[in-house]
Amino acid sequence: MPNLFRREGIPSPTPSSYLSRREGIPMPDPRMGIRKESLSMETISIDGLTLFFKAEERDAAELIGEACQRSIRLIHQCWGLDTPKDCRVYVMTSWLHFVFHSAPWAWQVLLGASLPLWYFRVRKMWAYAGGWTQPYGQRVAVGVKPPRLIQLADRSIGARIFVREEDIDTKVRQITCHELVHAFTAHLKLPMWLNEGLAQVTVDRFAGKPAVRSETIEVLARSSGRASPGRYWRLRPGDKDALVYHYVRGYWITRYLQETRPELLQDMLSQRYRHRVLESKLATVFGMSRAEFWHKIDGIVVSHFKPEEKGMANGE
Repeated sequence: MPNLFRREGIPSPTPSSYLSRREGIPMPDPRMGIRKESLSMETISIDGLTLFFKAEERDAAELIGEACQRSIRLIHQCWGLDTPKDCRVYVMTSWLHFVFHSAPWAWQVLLGASLPLWYFRVRKMWAYAGGWTQPYGQRVAVGVKPPRLIQLADRSIGARIFVREEDIDTKVRQITCHELVHAFTAHLKLPMWLNEGLAQVTVDRFAGKPAVRSETIEVLARSSGRASPGRYWRLRPGDKDALVYHYVRGYWITRYLQETRPELLQDMLSQRYRHRVLESKLATVFGMSRAEFWHKIDGIVVSHFKPEEKGMANGE
C-alpha cells in the first residue's frame, strides 16, 4: 500500500552477513505524541537498504531482513530495477512513529503542520494494512508489521483477495516483497492498477504460486466495462468493495500482460510515463482508444483466464 498522503496533495520538499549497529535518530517535535525514549533504534544494512527496528523486535527484523534479501534479487531479476539510493525498511509497530521517524526533516515539518488533513485516513488504513510504502522525494520508506501485529489485523478485505496463508512468517515475507516492489518503482510513479498489480505478480514469483484467489477473476466478470481506475486518493478506506475490485483488477490485468505481452510490460517499467501517456500506449497495442481499452479490458482478461466466457471480450 503506497503513498499514504497522496490524497491530501502534500508536495514533495544472508542475515548472518548483515552489518548491525545501534543508532539514535532525532525526531520531530515531541508534541506529535512520540515518546523520546522510543527514538533509539537498531539498524541493519542489507544490499543497499537499511532496516530499522527496536531491540525487542529483533526476531521480526531477521525475518523481514531475510525476505528483503530474497526480494531484492527477485526484483532485479524480473524487472531490472535498481535498489533506490535511500531506501529504509521499518519493522513497523506504530504508524505515527513510522511516519515521523522515516521522514526527512523538511517533511517532518510539513507533515506536522498538515496532520489534521491525513491523520484519520492513515489511522483507518492501519487496521487493514500489513505494510505500506511512502516516498519522500529521493527517500523511500517501507513499513512492515511484525508477525504479532499481522495476526491482529482486520482481514475483512484481505480474506476476499488472498489465498489463506496459515504460516504467519510466510505472510510477513510476502508483504515485505510486495512493499519492496512499490519502493523500487516509486520513481516511476505508476498508475494505481499497475503499481498494485506488479507488486502482487512479483509476490506470486516470490511464493512460487499464486497468492491471489483464483475466484477473484469473477469480480472482473461481474464488473466489466468500467473506466480507468484513476488514482489512490479516489478510493475511500471504508469502501471495501471498491478496494477489492481495484486491487484484483490491477493484479489480473498485470498478470495478463506478463503472460501475453511481457516485452510491453517491461517497456512500461523502463522510464517514467505520464499516466495518460502510458495507458494510451497500452491501448494502442490493442488497437483501441484509451477509453475503449478500459471499457473492454476486463472482458479480455476474463476471456484469457476463463475461455468459456469468451464473449465478454467483445462486451457481450
